[in-house]
Amino acid sequence: MFRAGKRQKEIAEPVEKEKPVISRELKRNSHKRGYSARLAQEYAGERSERYRFKRRFTDSIRKKAVKELSGEQRSPEQIVGKAGWEGVPMVSHEHICQFNREDKKKGVTLCKHLRHGLKHRKRPVGGKKISIPDKAT
Repeated sequence: MFRAGKRQKEIAEPVEKEKPVISRELKRNSHKRGYSARLAQEYAGERSERYRFKRRFTDSIRKKAVKELSGEQRSPEQIVGKAGWEGVPMVSHEHICQFNREDKKKGVTLCKHLRHGLKHRKRPVGGKKISIPDKAT
């Protein structure tokens, strides 16, 4: 349908999917010559092989992350990258960041070893609006 020149919305209706699903499929599985269903199936197979087992934050991974964070002063991205080079299973950098935030709430000082000290988090939007008395308008 895509090769026939149909729009994504027109493709989505017969297969009973939403338009963003079709958009992601085309973006994820296109190659130099466009979209091919056969190649899309191959790509999907490769991705499923790559992430066959769910990566869990086990004690050994936790110990390695703590050692790398505190001893080597590495960022979560560096920890994951190094584990990839070594062929060691590792969780995502975001999972390590979440672990740091949980430790910070518990009072553990592991987050002090990060370069930014978890200071990049945005403040919640909203809150009280304070009006300044005698403000010149």
